[in-house]
Amino acid sequence: MEIIQATEKDLQSVLDLMSNVVENLSKKGIFQWDSSYPNRDIFLKDIKNHSLYVIKDNNSYLGTITLNEEQAPEYCNVDWLTSNKKTLVIHRLAVSPNYQGKGIGRKLIDFAEQLGHKKNYDSIRLDAFSKNLNSVNFYEKCGYIKTGEVYFGYQTSPFPCFEKILY
Repeated sequence: MEIIQATEKDLQSVLDLMSNVVENLSKKGIFQWDSSYPNRDIFLKDIKNHSLYVIKDNNSYLGTITLNEEQAPEYCNVDWLTSNKKTLVIHRLAVSPNYQGKGIGRKLIDFAEQLGHKKNYDSIRLDAFSKNLNSVNFYEKCGYIKTGEVYFGYQTSPFPCFEKILY
């Protein structure tokens, strides 16, 4: 099992993985993502920006995570633990339904935190869909502290925001 930076040759496998994740969430009544978000263009941009990572076991794609410094404009209204610091942001962490509950998400979080330490980030931030309680609970179990919530125009439910200080 390895976590690697994704390349364009990984794109279709990432899209297939996300399609399975979206379908699985929808079956559970969680409409966090759909066919329009996240989409091919977003993942291609992540690849070109060297911010998309995948966790693979042989030729199986187990999960994906995007790590960069991009913060949504809505983040400006959150009472973060750190301010004006170097912050790494987690986007679109997803684990294949076939591998959920097997520590894959934790491996991706650990990878993000190790990368954050290596690149001297002060903290890691993220948001989670409030209706995805497994996700919200997961981040809390990983030591992330809820700092507020934001609303995105495409959703009527809030997204709790989390931060973890790395130093």
